[in-house]
Amino acid sequence: MKHIGIIFFFLTMISCSLFGQTKEDLQQQKQKAFDEIKLARELMEQTAVKRSGSVQRLRILQRGINSRTRLIGTLEQEVELINADISNTQEQIHRLMAENEKNRLEYARLIYYAYRNHTNYEKLMYILAGTTISQSYQRYKYLRYISEYRIRKAEEIEEMLVELDRKSEELNGLKNEKLILLEEKDSEQKKLLGERSRRSDMVAELRRQESRLKKEIEEKERIARELEARIREIIEEEARKLNSRNIYAALTPEQEMVGNDFRKNKGKLPWPVDRGIITTGFGNNEFPGLRGSSVNNNGIDINSAPGTKVRAVFEGDVTKVFAILGANYTVLIRHGEFLSVYQNLVNVRVKTGDMVLTKEVLGEAFTDEGYNISMVHFEVWQERSILNPEEWLSK
Repeated sequence: MKHIGIIFFFLTMISCSLFGQTKEDLQQQKQKAFDEIKLARELMEQTAVKRSGSVQRLRILQRGINSRTRLIGTLEQEVELINADISNTQEQIHRLMAENEKNRLEYARLIYYAYRNHTNYEKLMYILAGTTISQSYQRYKYLRYISEYRIRKAEEIEEMLVELDRKSEELNGLKNEKLILLEEKDSEQKKLLGERSRRSDMVAELRRQESRLKKEIEEKERIARELEARIREIIEEEARKLNSRNIYAALTPEQEMVGNDFRKNKGKLPWPVDRGIITTGFGNNEFPGLRGSSVNNNGIDINSAPGTKVRAVFEGDVTKVFAILGANYTVLIRHGEFLSVYQNLVNVRVKTGDMVLTKEVLGEAFTDEGYNISMVHFEVWQERSILNPEEWLSK
C-alpha cells in the first residue's frame, strides 16, 4: 500500500511543478502589463496640461487600454489555472479519503484479529498447532508479519491524515487566491470601462480638429518618405562602391559574424530605450480622430519620459548620421547584412564610422515641449527589405 502513496506523492509534486512554472510565466506577463499601464499613466499626466486633446495623448491612452486588456486576459488565465488546481486538489483529497477509509477498515480487522489472539498463550498454541515444524515456523512468521503490518498501517493512517490536513489547507489557500484574482479582475474591468469612455471623448474632440489632423498626417508621411529615400540612397551608394548588386557580398568575416549573431538574437534584442511604450506599430495605423485615415509606418514609434537616452540594440558600425527637417537626427547602424535605424534624436554622441556596443548611448530622444514627452522612431532593415522591429525586440 505504501508504494501507492509514493507514486501519488510524485504525481502531486510533478503537477505542482508544472502549475508553478505556468503561473510564473503569467506573473511575468502580468507585471509587464502593469509596468506599461503605469508608464502610460505617467505619460498621460505629463501631456495633460499642454495638449489635452492631442493625437499623441490618445495613442498613449490606447496603449494603456491595450495593456489593461491583456492584463485582464492574464488574470482570467490565472483563474482558469487555479480552477484546474482546485479541481485537482479536490480529487486528490477524495482519493486520500477513500484510501484512508480502506486502510481504516483493514486496520479494524487487524485489531479484531489481535483481540482474538491477544495473549502469548493463544499465540503459542496457534504456532504449536502446526502439523510440522515447517508449518509452525511459517505460523510464527505470519504472526510477526501481522504485528509489523498493523504498526505500518497505523503509521500510514497517521501520515494520510496529516496529508489530508495539508491538502485541505492548500485548497483553502487556492480558493482565497481565486477570490483575490476575481476582485482584481473586476477592478481592472471598471478601470478599462473608464478609459474607453475617455477615449471616446478624446476622439470626439479630435474630430473637431480635422484640418490640423490632416496637416499632421501630411507631415508624418513626408518624414517617412524622406527617411526611406535616404536609407535606400545610402544602401545604393554602398552597392556602387562595391560595384555589386549584392552589397553584402564583400562583408568581412567579422561583419558576417555580427550579422549572424544579430539574426540569432531575433526576439531578444534590448529596446532602444530603457523604458518606453510603443504608441504606433509597424505597418498601417489608423489615424485617431479621422475615419478611414491611416499612416504607414516602416518602423515603430516609442514614447517615453523627457530626456530619455537612446541606445544601440546591438553592436555594429555607424553607417550614417544625418538630419531630416522636422524629425531631428537619424543614426544608421550596420550589423552585417542588417541595419538598425534610430530617428528623432538630439544631442547625438556618435559619428559615421564609429563602432558601437550593445546598449551604447547614441543620443537622446527629442522631447516635444508641446507634448512634454519624448519619442524615438526605430526601424530594422535586412538588405533592401524593411522588417517589423517588434519581432526583433525582447518581449
